[in-house]
Amino acid sequence: MAGVILTVLDQPSAAGALLGASHCLAGLCQSKRINALLVRTPPEALLALSEEVLTAQREAALRDMEATRATAVRAVFDTWAAALPPGVATDWIDIDGISELIVEERGRRADWIVIERPYDYGTSWQALRAAMFATDRPVLLVPQDCTADFGRQIAIAWRDDERATKAALAAVRCLAHCERVYVLAGTREGMPKPQIPAILLEHGITAELHVLKIREAPFGAALLRKAHELGADMLVMGAYQHSPLRELLLGGVTRHVMGHADLPVLLRH
Repeated sequence: MAGVILTVLDQPSAAGALLGASHCLAGLCQSKRINALLVRTPPEALLALSEEVLTAQREAALRDMEATRATAVRAVFDTWAAALPPGVATDWIDIDGISELIVEERGRRADWIVIERPYDYGTSWQALRAAMFATDRPVLLVPQDCTADFGRQIAIAWRDDERATKAALAAVRCLAHCERVYVLAGTREGMPKPQIPAILLEHGITAELHVLKIREAPFGAALLRKAHELGADMLVMGAYQHSPLRELLLGGVTRHVMGHADLPVLLRH
């Protein structure tokens, strides 16, 4: 069955990287449709955290600002879509609403979600939070300067639990033509030595195991450093949270990778 990729677009500066990554992902997982989503935030939501009064003049200015952003993103999409080879259908979705609610609704109807790595705690962060924790879908986190060519050497951050297993299972669909697969497993002194995950063995995936010491420094930094050392062009990992509250607290490794990843990261909660 053909899979559907939902690509969440926000700023024109990152749109090209996101669309290119979506096409690369489509090739890896044999998806046949890419839906590009742009959400225009209503003026009242843009001013929700400020004390500014929403006058008619200010509302018009904010709507013009969102229209300008949408036009610029659409231009990037049109250029990209025109150059696509046959075989992948595309759709442009331009909608008014609250980003996290729209991403949750649309994301649940897709097989994969592609989204920009956020650089602040604005609407892009809200959309990412919804994608990771409200859709029950694998999320490809893409840095703004990502090149479209990835998936030849994939690193999987492994710990023996449900989220890492779900992340590895999502990645299996991308591994059929992968040249090398690395398993990066952390260990502390006195712990049993990690093994190649059974889920990979059962799917016939050949992988190299690399055991990393868990020290005081952020383990997320060690993961990214090892992935680069091995030449990995994509990282797969479970996404963790420590609180179910609206302003949720991310697990330390998840938080570090989200803040510093400079290669595509496939996340699964």
